[in-house]
Amino acid sequence: MTVQHTEATSPGVPVYGVGRRARLRGWRPRDVSAYREWLRPEHEWHRWDGPYYPVPTDAEADAHVAGLPDSTRGDRSTGLPPGRAVVADVDDRLVGTVSWYWESRETSWARMGIGVYDPAVRGHGVGREALALWTTYLFSVTDWVRLDFATWSGNGPMLAVGRALGFVEEARFRDARVVDGVRHDAVVMGVLRREWEASTP
Repeated sequence: MTVQHTEATSPGVPVYGVGRRARLRGWRPRDVSAYREWLRPEHEWHRWDGPYYPVPTDAEADAHVAGLPDSTRGDRSTGLPPGRAVVADVDDRLVGTVSWYWESRETSWARMGIGVYDPAVRGHGVGREALALWTTYLFSVTDWVRLDFATWSGNGPMLAVGRALGFVEEARFRDARVVDGVRHDAVVMGVLRREWEASTP
């Protein structure tokens, strides 16, 4: 697994990391329509990725996709990395995305997100590898001292990925999320730069 910031096959498309199962890269025109399709409410990934939030309406999804240029490029003036990148499979198809946002800009506290949309690749290590690549990339291009992600106690696969990668459960808010009428805990898992660098070859 390597992390790089080079041009992909298409000119002008950066590559943020390459693994055996997943590749993180910038956006190509064909990715936008694929991403828009995955946002439709009938897709099963919505059941795991923040199911306590409403699935976006068509209008909301269209607005989100229209705003992609603002969230998929880095800010050269501040040195910030892109807010969202493509997770591609071995055939270079968009199968998910990774992202980050400020939990506290004042203290450079960033929170990551990952969504693996295609059920055909879920459970085969794509998400785990993508999250590892994204963590390494974000630490490599910033001076941030920590990264974390938020999920819920019913998302066992995401919690298992975090533990396998060395993330520590830092917060558990009991009975804070409701999914299908059942209360679950909200969970935050984090890793410090020094921990990640010590565990990554």
